[in-house]
Amino acid sequence: MPAWGAGYFGIDSISGKVMCCPTAAKQSSVCLQDIVQNIIADGYRPPFMLCFPQIIASQLQRLEEAFSAAQHEFSYPRRHYGVFPLKVNQHKNFVQALLKYGQRYDYGLEVGSKAELVIALGSPLPPAALLVCNGFKDEEFIELICLAATKHSNVLAVIESLAELSPLCSVLRQHQRLPQLGFRIRLSHYCASRWDDHAGLTAKFGLTAFELLELLQTLQKYDLTAQVKMLHFHAGSQITEISTFKRSLKEAARIYAKVVKMGFPLQYLNIGGGLGVDYEGSKTSSPFNTNYEPQEFINDAVYVIASICKEEGAPAPFIVSESGRVIAAYHSLVVTDARKAHALGHAEMPTPTVTQSSKPLRELNFLNTNLNATTCSEYYHDAIEHYRDLLKLFNLGFISLAERATGEKIYRQICTQAYELMQDEPQLTAEFKQLQHKLASKYLANFSVFQSLPDAWAIGQRFPVLPLSRPPQATTDKAHIVDITCDSDGCLSQFTDSDCLELQTLEKNSTCYLGFFLTGAYQASLGNNHNLFGTAHRVEVTVNDDNYSIAVVAGNMVNDLLRHHGYEREQLVAEFSKQLTADAPQALVASYQKFLTAYPYLNLSSTDEC
Repeated sequence: MPAWGAGYFGIDSISGKVMCCPTAAKQSSVCLQDIVQNIIADGYRPPFMLCFPQIIASQLQRLEEAFSAAQHEFSYPRRHYGVFPLKVNQHKNFVQALLKYGQRYDYGLEVGSKAELVIALGSPLPPAALLVCNGFKDEEFIELICLAATKHSNVLAVIESLAELSPLCSVLRQHQRLPQLGFRIRLSHYCASRWDDHAGLTAKFGLTAFELLELLQTLQKYDLTAQVKMLHFHAGSQITEISTFKRSLKEAARIYAKVVKMGFPLQYLNIGGGLGVDYEGSKTSSPFNTNYEPQEFINDAVYVIASICKEEGAPAPFIVSESGRVIAAYHSLVVTDARKAHALGHAEMPTPTVTQSSKPLRELNFLNTNLNATTCSEYYHDAIEHYRDLLKLFNLGFISLAERATGEKIYRQICTQAYELMQDEPQLTAEFKQLQHKLASKYLANFSVFQSLPDAWAIGQRFPVLPLSRPPQATTDKAHIVDITCDSDGCLSQFTDSDCLELQTLEKNSTCYLGFFLTGAYQASLGNNHNLFGTAHRVEVTVNDDNYSIAVVAGNMVNDLLRHHGYEREQLVAEFSKQLTADAPQALVASYQKFLTAYPYLNLSSTDEC
């Protein structure tokens, strides 16, 4: 946790509760469980998205200080311009906080669609900030970019492919106030990341060297040379290995210098995004981690660009970065209530009464009675065979349901005992590691993986998950997390350091609060309404010393979700009313209408809390 928490999250050693320090200053810390209980007291039910705008400010400051340190160390003569990619998080509250805290750094925006550009044009960008327009463009998109250029002086239209040349030149001829132009290059190298098979020469975006020359010649032909200001490349989101980034950077810087020497007045070298987040805190180059710190990443960028430009005799460019993930990820977490739904390894139900038993059941009874540290491995293997025989007899109709249930319970007891006895072994075999996976309890979390953690479902992304509180002496379960959708994919069974999550043992119908951390990047943008579970309540938390204030933006109610899919409230109520008999009370209609304005998640508030 000290590694992935980045100074923002920690555990109070006395109470066992998770604390948040949104300014990374220990004197300004708050208890997450206290915040959740206050939100519930105000009448809202989980799940919640807790957002800490001050973490956005802190991350912006850390990045700018890292660039300043690198510029000072390597005597780099030009400044850094940051632009935030709106695709990472388009929520209004987030964008407003970003621009508010980024004003002192002239922080700008990067857009990849017309809708995102409309947001940018209606937002208070600092006068010196850059507005970078990426993505494939038609004439309508280019017209919108020209409109942006009449309002803002630093608008850059980045050319992604030669197919954009014709509409671009056609539209620009009709305007006096033109945007600055950039172009994206397709590098021969690729960076190690979760998406590296879509990078390099097979990348979706960018110009090859031959296409770049054709582009430059065409721009000269249309007398647009003076407008060409930016070279852009994107090495890939969540770069995991720093050495691969340096190779790409060297290639891009070399192309930049060559184009400048050809007479094009480039001023900006846009190194794209890619600065990763260490979701597991292990500092390795796995898809969920990074083997570098942000300062090393930025040092390499500044040093490589300075070195190549010096070799080529080209002026150093302004460095532009589009680091979205590292700015947004830390600022929010999803919190929900959870209860134990199923415990395979525990015998809580009474054993059914069986008047006579088959040989497999008698054998299972013997194994269960005589299992010990010496015999556990052998007896576990025997139990597997006898249990299979029991199921065969049941399927052939030779034994009763009660006998099958008894055998099933005894078999689970054998599995649990064997696994516990094997914990004393110096090295747990793969077979018993798999058994741990099977024995894990299922905890039902009151949320949708598809809405709140879509990357966990779609690409196997691992997020830090932990209970918001656990008393120091509490007994624990090894658990998997299942959500409330009726889809078997709505499950988390891989965590940052284990195949199971260690949770406080819950009694029947009691609940605990779980936090899913580092969810501020992409998750809200990619979340879908599978099973019609909509966005959770968004809670903005501002901390001052040990006090805090909250502001709640209510999540989707049932009516909001239905309207999005074409259902109108009045038509639904009318159709429901038609189906009632003439003497049916009007209270039924009122009850139906009440559920149209309900929160679509479960109400577990009547249970005991841990």
